[in-house]
Parts: sequence; C-alpha cells; structure tokens
Amino acid sequence: MAGSNTKLKNFETNYAKLEEMVQALEAPDLTLQESLDLFEKAIKLSQACESALEYARQRAQALADVQAEHTLSGTTEEGTLDL
Repeated sequence: MAGSNTKLKNFETNYAKLEEMVQALEAPDLTLQESLDLFEKAIKLSQACESALEYARQRAQALADVQAEHTLSGTTEEGTLDL
C-alpha cells in the first residue's frame, strides 16, 4: 500500500514531466534516436500516471462502497463518512 501512496504523491510531478516530454517531442530538431529515447521515457511516465489514477479510482470506489453500506444500514448521519 505504501508504494501506491508514493504513486499518488508523484502523480503531479510525473504528469508535468510527461507534458514537457510531449512538447519536446514536437521539436523539429530532434534526431530519430533522441525522439525514440524521449518517447520511451514518456511511455514509462504515462504508465506510472495511469497506475496512480487506477489506484485513486479504486480507493474512491471503496470509499463510495463504504458510504453506501453505512447509508443502507442507517449507521451514519447524512453527508458523513464514518470510517
């Protein structure tokens, strides 16, 4: 779980780097080798971002499920999340 929290913490930085790489790939003066190297790094960052987003989606769904369960059982006040 700690690794997943690290993914979330690094998401913003990784996303910003990914945007920079996409802009750099649009530069007309890159060699083919430079383009391929940059593209490979961008793919890895993209995968890291996608993994963090999937983890966040799963956490949000788990929290929504807990809320729905508590709402159905009537154990929480409206608008609260009792963890």
